[in-house]
Amino acid sequence: MNSLSDIVWIVDDDDSIRWVLDKAMQKASIETRTFADAESVLDALQQDVPSALITDIKMPGIDGLELLKKVQEKDESLPVIVITAHSDLDSTVSAYKGGAFEYLPKPFDIGEAVTLVKRAFAARHEQEATQSNGAIAPSSDFLGESPAMQEVFRIIGRLSASPINVLVTGESGTGKELVAKALHKHGPRASNPFIAINTAAIPRDLLESELFGHEKGAFTGAQSLRQGRFEQADGGTLFLDEIGDMPAELQTRLLRVLA
Repeated sequence: MNSLSDIVWIVDDDDSIRWVLDKAMQKASIETRTFADAESVLDALQQDVPSALITDIKMPGIDGLELLKKVQEKDESLPVIVITAHSDLDSTVSAYKGGAFEYLPKPFDIGEAVTLVKRAFAARHEQEATQSNGAIAPSSDFLGESPAMQEVFRIIGRLSASPINVLVTGESGTGKELVAKALHKHGPRASNPFIAINTAAIPRDLLESELFGHEKGAFTGAQSLRQGRFEQADGGTLFLDEIGDMPAELQTRLLRVLA
């Protein structure tokens, strides 16, 4: 249930989009205020702050990403939902990097838009409750418009800045390496190497040296120092394809490296 003071501001230079969102929110008993440009929003923010804000990315003058940046500077806990007709990965990741609460591609589902606003209200309330308790809150390579692809974009946006290891699953040909490259491209490791290796294509007796390297003379035939793929990818991203086909003993060693 929404607080009586909850209000969402809607920013879009397209009159029809503003009208549709405004009517949908009113039908859901959500108070709204609409703006045709970012400049008007910034002026209004001098006097008042909404519970959530919806903004388009592509707008004349100050665009949605610049507005997002300015809003974050004023109130970083204000949930901002970014909408765009350009449902591409670059826009998604840029929005998340800028601190967007969520991403809504056009043409959007009205029900989803209402749900996102309600989630934004809940997040705002939780943030305020956390702050009042004295706690500190934790601070394109491919296109797609289907709900499934939009969820992939959201996940990439959230994980791209994280240092954690990521397991990408899917049938052959579904774009697992594209996802890995996108995580690399949009993260802090982008300027460092991206190393891909198909572990199923390398003979098992050579795979360990391929991954971890070896010193000169470490075994018969090791006539020179070899740098392993892990070392080559230092500071960047190592994409290990088909790890399920690796020998079990090598999977164990890999686990020790990743743990």
